[in-house]
Amino acid sequence: MSLESETLPQELLVKIENVSKSFGDKVALHDVTWSLPRGQISGLLGPNGAGKTTLFRLLMGILKATSGQMSIAGLDCFEDRVGAKRLVGFLPDEPVFYSYLSGREVLELSAGMHGLDVDAALLRLVPLIARLGMAEAMNQYADDYSRGMKKKLGLLLAMLHDPTLLILDEPTNGLDVESTRLFFDLMREQAAAGKTIVFSTHLMDQVERLCSHAAVIRSGKLVKTGTLAEICGGRPLEEVFIELTKAGAS
Repeated sequence: MSLESETLPQELLVKIENVSKSFGDKVALHDVTWSLPRGQISGLLGPNGAGKTTLFRLLMGILKATSGQMSIAGLDCFEDRVGAKRLVGFLPDEPVFYSYLSGREVLELSAGMHGLDVDAALLRLVPLIARLGMAEAMNQYADDYSRGMKKKLGLLLAMLHDPTLLILDEPTNGLDVESTRLFFDLMREQAAAGKTIVFSTHLMDQVERLCSHAAVIRSGKLVKTGTLAEICGGRPLEEVFIELTKAGAS
C-alpha cells in the first residue's frame, strides 16, 4: 500500500473523476464523476444497460478506463489493481460456485487465493455464518444451495477478507423477508464501522430504507447524485427515478 493511501483523508474512500469507458465505437460510460466517503451507504440506480456493471468492473480493476481517474484509498483502480482489489468485496447478482465444493471449501479456496490464514479467516466468519443461518449448510455442496443460500454464501465471500468497500449487485434477490431485514442490519453495522457500501437494485423502497445517498445513471452518464433528500425533493424515489431515466430526459 502506498504512502499516499495511508495519508489520504479518512473521510473519502472512492474518487471517480471524469471517467469514460468505450468499447470500440460504443460509449459505456461518459465523464462520470462521483466520490464516496467512508461509512456511507449509496445506491447506484439505473435501467438495464445504463452502465452500472461497467462502473463496478472499473472499480474492481477488471477494466481500464478510456479516460479519467478512479481510486480507492488513494490506489489507482487499474494501475494499482492488486492493492485496490484487496480493499473491495464484491457480491454479484448471481453467484456461481464450483459444483464439487462445499460451502466451507468455497470459503477456504477464496481465503487461500486472498493470501489469508485460512483457519483464522473462517474463524472470524463463524458469528456471521451463524447469523445468516448457514452453519448446517457449510458442508453441503454450494451448487445445490437455493438462490437465497447462494446469495448468503456470496456475501460471506465478499466479507471474507474484511474489505473497506463493499460492492453489491442486486444483493437481496432471492432473500426472504427475514433475511432481507438481516442484510439491512448487517450493512448498517458495516457502515457504522467505517465501511463504504454501494449497491445496485431495482427496488426503490430498499434504497429509501437503507441508503443515505444515491446516484442515478442513464446511458452511461450520471444524471443525479446526492443525498436522497436532495435527489427526491420530497417526492417518491420511484417517481423521480422514472423521470430521470426515461428516454429524452434532460
